[in-house]
Amino acid sequence: MPQFSLILPTYNEKENLILLLPKLTSLFKSEKIDYEIIIVDDDSPDLTWKWFQTKEKEFPSVRLIRRIHEKGLSSAVLTGMASAQGEYLGVMDADLQHDENILPEMISKLSSSDIVIGSRRVDNGSYGEMSPIRKFISYSATLLAKIFLPLPTTDPMSGFFILRRDVFETAKSKINPRGFKILLEFLGRTKGLNVSEVGYAFRKRNHGETKLSGSVMQQYLIALFEMRFGSFVSIEFIKYGLTGLSGVLVNLGGQFAYNNILAINVSSQVQSAISLPSGAIGFGFELSVLSNYILNNFWTFSNRRNTGFLDNAIGFLKFNAISLLGFLIQFSTWFFLVKYFQTNYPEVLSYWITYIGNIVGIILATATNYFLNRNFTWKS
Repeated sequence: MPQFSLILPTYNEKENLILLLPKLTSLFKSEKIDYEIIIVDDDSPDLTWKWFQTKEKEFPSVRLIRRIHEKGLSSAVLTGMASAQGEYLGVMDADLQHDENILPEMISKLSSSDIVIGSRRVDNGSYGEMSPIRKFISYSATLLAKIFLPLPTTDPMSGFFILRRDVFETAKSKINPRGFKILLEFLGRTKGLNVSEVGYAFRKRNHGETKLSGSVMQQYLIALFEMRFGSFVSIEFIKYGLTGLSGVLVNLGGQFAYNNILAINVSSQVQSAISLPSGAIGFGFELSVLSNYILNNFWTFSNRRNTGFLDNAIGFLKFNAISLLGFLIQFSTWFFLVKYFQTNYPEVLSYWITYIGNIVGIILATATNYFLNRNFTWKS
């Protein structure tokens, strides 16, 4: 059984693996490290997996896991760790940007540590030739991590680390497999870890493209928020609430367009009956329902979104009905609180009660709508 298992998550890294694998195998042999290397490939279009199948005999201590239906860095690492046999589990990128030469030192430090991190922010560490934009993003992400979470490391954005198997076994059920920075998941969800760091100089990528994108940065921010506040409010509910706030702006914009751009005069409809909704209010409401449905479908509930014309038509009708119910809950709560205080406590908060009633109504309506939509419109 190998002492050390190194996980290499890959996606279009064939050209880099051609250079990296000989370096790693030569290093481990010269340092007399009992090892295995596990490549976890997400069915790369450049046929990384197919290239390795022709080289298996050259690398007997290397094996490949090809994932067809799953994608993502964190889930790839977890897949590799679950399959690994070593007592020490390491992770590094396959793009040659991590310095493999510090691996023996990192392994030696595990005798007194739970996790050893390859850091760019300690002695002998640097960001090398990283572009100013990438460096700014990395510094900003590190600052946010330190603000949100008390992490025992200088480089929480590192994707280069080794941990003990018992740390993985303890944390695996808590890890978010959809996250981007898997190290952040281990550090943020496991308390009392003894962490060491080894400095290294970050290298320039020679082949392939960086995986950093807008969606990756969004996932990172969501992961930070979830680890900091997830035990109190789910990130899904936060996304649902933010979508609702955007709907308010759409609603107001729809009313403005109805009354001004479309040049429709609805004043005669309202007259003295305040309960009779105007065309502008109805138009703005429906426009916000449509925008909220689209945003919730592709963002809030993206992991189980409705697909196809019929599913979306039915989903929109459900969402519309639940939105109308939410409006009735909000209005009823406001009406009840205003009447109750005006009747029983006319001297208490008489000026502010209408606003307080509205806020309470919005909170109750949002919570009810979220529960119903989560279980009916976008049920698992």
